[in-house]
Amino acid sequence: MSTVVDYTTFAVGCLLALAGLISLLAGWAPTWLRHVERPRLFGAWALCLGTFCVTQLPALRTEVIKLGDPAIDACVVLLLISAAALLLGLRRPRRQ
Repeated sequence: MSTVVDYTTFAVGCLLALAGLISLLAGWAPTWLRHVERPRLFGAWALCLGTFCVTQLPALRTEVIKLGDPAIDACVVLLLISAAALLLGLRRPRRQ
């Protein structure tokens, strides 16, 4: 079961990273995401979260751990950047 979760996380991470890169370069967001106001921030969210997910594959996670504290801190920073980009990129309800 753990192997299935690991590879699923890796696959989702690859898709998110690819969508994020396209969104950053083209300024595009999928049409079904109507709540996204700024596509490039959506791209930053998807790219950072996707990269974080990719590094959770056990083989890559071991390499990140071998690189030491700066690499582990970089993974945490990726999560923080993705959270900030997500919050900044959402549409805010309009006040009347």
